[in-house]
Amino acid sequence: MGAFPGEVEEYYAELAERREWPAETVAAIRSTVELIRDLDRGTASRTYGAAVDDYGTDWLYEAVWHEREWVVVRQLGVGEDGDVKRYWWQRIEDDDGMLTDQPLDRESWGLRPLTREDFYTAWDDPGWSLTA
Repeated sequence: MGAFPGEVEEYYAELAERREWPAETVAAIRSTVELIRDLDRGTASRTYGAAVDDYGTDWLYEAVWHEREWVVVRQLGVGEDGDVKRYWWQRIEDDDGMLTDQPLDRESWGLRPLTREDFYTAWDDPGWSLTA
């Protein structure tokens, strides 16, 4: 198992302590984080999609083709109030939510296509909005 950067190690250690995760849960979360990190850094095919939920939050997804399904490796939510949620291997979950553990399904999620450039414009500058 590869080590994570110090701030990432600290984040997950604090999260595990606060949630009182047993060792098995810590190991499972670490394994998931390592997989998402490796997929995120890899060269497999990618797809991007976006949708607005019933609460007005813009949700953007980047997914990587892995074992015959699209695995979400980055997820960005920007609420109408400007609240930003970023989920990826460095922060797979927090008290507000988590990176989806479901394969990306463009049709059932009602996603519209999104370019890589638009995804990363939003990721780097969350003031960007699908609805603006």
